[in-house]
Amino acid sequence: MKYFICFLAISNYAFAGVVTSKEKEKFCQSSKEYITLFRYLESQKSFVLKKDEMMKIADVASKGCNDSAKRFIEVNDLLMKAGVETSEALKISLMFTNKSYQVTETFITIFKETFLKEYLDLDLKDAINFSLKLSIDSLGDPEMIKNDFQKIVKFCLDHKNLDLSGPKCSDLAAKVAAVGVKFNLELASVFLEHFDFLTDKTGVDLSTYKALEVSLKLIESGPLSFTNFKDAYKFALSKSGLDLNKHEAINYSVLMAKRSVLEGSAN
Repeated sequence: MKYFICFLAISNYAFAGVVTSKEKEKFCQSSKEYITLFRYLESQKSFVLKKDEMMKIADVASKGCNDSAKRFIEVNDLLMKAGVETSEALKISLMFTNKSYQVTETFITIFKETFLKEYLDLDLKDAINFSLKLSIDSLGDPEMIKNDFQKIVKFCLDHKNLDLSGPKCSDLAAKVAAVGVKFNLELASVFLEHFDFLTDKTGVDLSTYKALEVSLKLIESGPLSFTNFKDAYKFALSKSGLDLNKHEAINYSVLMAKRSVLEGSAN
């Protein structure tokens, strides 16, 4: 009998004390989240919220499981600093209580880089809508979307001569990220490889406007599109290869790049 009791005690200890990270996802500290958010709202006197309003918001957050209050607070503080009206900020922040921290981080990063003057300097409404579109509204991997977005923004800022305004750059970033979502891969680097080769004097030597257009078209064929385009173009121009003129070489190379992925195999 004593051995049974001993075994039972050890089993209970193992269940209570040894919980894997995956198992932790099944359990929620709902009271902690409720109390944390309620206290936060209570401390923000400028919100002018009634007790029942704070209770309703805290109740929603408590359903979002661990760190839901943290996600709410980070988003709300960011939006309030940006000048978003209180009720709108609270409404948007509540959207993140049942999302992952990766989704929240993607929203925060994209909002900062679309709204802040040192980045794309979009107006407040457009920055919010754009950030929600690429975080909450997207079905893709939030980390990949964030990384693709940041690479394209850096590209825009590093190439002032391209005259890519904030709206144009954000649109470009969204298109690149959307193709990445289709393949479940980060494709900004592939896009930039295409652009560099297409504008290089020793490469295809296209105008920047045309190179942007063609690069977007080419990445729709996935991560190997650059290798296939570049190899095909060099072979097409070579005297020992196809010996085509520039226009013919581009058309041939685009055709080869399009065959970089089997039809229907992209996610």
